[in-house]
Amino acid sequence: MRTTLRRLLSVAVAILLGGGGLLAAAPPAAADVTYVPEKWNGKVIYLSQACHDRGDTVCHTNTGCDGFSENGNSYWLAMSLVRGGHPNHLNLLERGYKVVRGNGLTRQNIDSSNRVGADLHIPLHSNAISSSCEKGHSAERYGTHAMYVSTPGERCAAQLVARVGASSPGGNDARQYRTDLGELNQTSAVACYLEQEYHVWQQGVDWMRLRSAWSWRIAGSIDEYMGYP
Repeated sequence: MRTTLRRLLSVAVAILLGGGGLLAAAPPAAADVTYVPEKWNGKVIYLSQACHDRGDTVCHTNTGCDGFSENGNSYWLAMSLVRGGHPNHLNLLERGYKVVRGNGLTRQNIDSSNRVGADLHIPLHSNAISSSCEKGHSAERYGTHAMYVSTPGERCAAQLVARVGASSPGGNDARQYRTDLGELNQTSAVACYLEQEYHVWQQGVDWMRLRSAWSWRIAGSIDEYMGYP
């Protein structure tokens, strides 16, 4: 009885607060979830949720201002991309993409992306400089970063930086060439790794929590990279 009540309370917290409140609870690591559009354009987008497994079998999270959870935010951003309800912009399903949401450990997401034959692999993360909420720093210290290892990945990263960075509050938007990340160099699909903003400053956290207002910019970046009008 106590176990059942505890589970119900956990679900209630996730529903009430996950969409933009102080907490952003995400389900534990599990299997992929696939979303199929009414009219498929033939392309598969793999959204890889943040999971800092640190060599074990647990998805640890990084935290920021006001209890911000990087893993929880990653889950809600993925859901906003798949089913976001912005009145003036289309989500990924409405644009015709089949979407696979990777909800496992990092190695599992890499293997799953390769197995489903994704056309584009996008890890969804937020960034940090320190381990606590920073005070008194300039906006030029923060911003949107997108990482890549291949030439096509650089084109994708450029779109993410240009479009998402135009909305994020930090002024230090940048592309970064990285060779040390498995989700960039071990996926069959072209990969571009998004660090939406820094979760160690309040303006960045506030902006990320309003994901329904800007997540369509990621979808637009994917369209542009894929060559769709």
